[in-house]
Amino acid sequence: MYRLVGRVQSMLDSNAEMRSECERLKAELANQKKLNSEYKAECDRLKTQCENLKFAKVMSVTDSEADKAKRRLSNLVREIDKCISLLNK
Repeated sequence: MYRLVGRVQSMLDSNAEMRSECERLKAELANQKKLNSEYKAECDRLKTQCENLKFAKVMSVTDSEADKAKRRLSNLVREIDKCISLLNK
């Protein structure tokens, strides 16, 4: 009879330990979910900032830089046309 009472008491103690562990894990999960949500918000903010910086970089191209790029492209097209005409001969 005493062994049975001892076993029941042991099981009750184990149950109490498991319940407290379960509560601890639930609290930890809630904390991790909160952190995850904060990290997602930070990620979204950084993605937006990155897109804004990319847009700002495109918009910061000056007229002289654009003219240089157009002239360089025109020169390359002329060279390609010359090469094609030489190949056709």
